[in-house]
Amino acid sequence: MAAVSTPALDTTDWGLIEALQENARLTFAELGRRVSLSPPAVAERIRRLEETGIVRGYHAELDLAALGVPMQAMIRITTSNSTECATHGNRLADVPEVLEAQRVTGTDSFIARVAVRSMEHLEDLLLRIAPHNGDTITAMVLSTPVPTRVVSRQLVYGDGPAH
Repeated sequence: MAAVSTPALDTTDWGLIEALQENARLTFAELGRRVSLSPPAVAERIRRLEETGIVRGYHAELDLAALGVPMQAMIRITTSNSTECATHGNRLADVPEVLEAQRVTGTDSFIARVAVRSMEHLEDLLLRIAPHNGDTITAMVLSTPVPTRVVSRQLVYGDGPAH
């Protein structure tokens, strides 16, 4: 098993990472005020975070209901053989209703988060993404008490000092 190495990030890097996750539209000047750096120094730090792959992109948070897809579901997908499991991830990637999918361990092969307009839309989607040799189990999302969370220095390092 390969060891996972944590990149050397200082508290300033973490301040930038946390601020960008909360609002990626902050100016370099505002970011600089938050971490006590000049805008050019902020730009250089962010460029380095992007080059190392720590910051992979910037995204808008959308209101799915306002867009006309008010229902979300979590779909557990089980394939019965390794050949279908190997190709099913590609099938999921081609379905626009699939917002996110993970390959998982255990009884399930994948867990997918989907957005749909109605129960009829969900039924159609299930017919399209069900494995040929396997099963799906669907749970409707009622609410999201923990939305996408900011990844913090504390998560990576715990309560101890930075490494």
